[in-house]
Amino acid sequence: MTEGPDRDTSDSKLFELMRRHFIYVGLGMALSTAVLTVAGPAALWAGVELGAGLGLDAELGGGLKDLVTVGLVVAAVETVLLLVLALPVKRRRPEAMRSLAGYLLCLAGLALAALWLDGVEAAGTSWLTLAVVAALFHLRFALNLAVPVLGMASLVLVSANALVLWLIVWLTGLLHIDGFWPLVGTVALMWVAEWPSRLADAAAENRTSPPPPPDPLWPNHHMPQSPLY
Repeated sequence: MTEGPDRDTSDSKLFELMRRHFIYVGLGMALSTAVLTVAGPAALWAGVELGAGLGLDAELGGGLKDLVTVGLVVAAVETVLLLVLALPVKRRRPEAMRSLAGYLLCLAGLALAALWLDGVEAAGTSWLTLAVVAALFHLRFALNLAVPVLGMASLVLVSANALVLWLIVWLTGLLHIDGFWPLVGTVALMWVAEWPSRLADAAAENRTSPPPPPDPLWPNHHMPQSPLY
């Protein structure tokens, strides 16, 4: 798909490839969401029940929604703390720094939205609430789309991020966003703020990817080594 369609390829075949790609991406997102929303709350429930069985003063109140919310908050905070703890490890430092920088940039974009946009307000202690919401947002399924339609990938990614932020607002109640356009504006600011982090991730991926094999049609090294378009 990223190399562009052949002249002999019909439009229906191209859109069939795009449709199949989006279905696989959607299935991956659904599976990741199911694991995240089931494993974390189940581990939290098991820990509280085990603590109560050992005689500790531990209990869970509220319904299933509160349990899922607390489990997600625990998973988000744990993820950020693990990134901080990975910084001294030389082997894991570059990846941890890129991921932690992405989280901080996401937090900066969210803080700008709360400061500039009407209808966006954090509940409780503002800086702590924004840090937790940004950590929850950082748990989202990472999407990398490359489609031969100008602007389509950005539109899909921003729409997916808006859905994720809406789910966080609905589940936790930590952030109040009044209406559709404040939600879109918040996601757009976070998207722009994360741009340097995405560029750094792409550069790191290019450095670790193996070089493409030489083109057998051009054995002479003075000739182009890639197809001519």
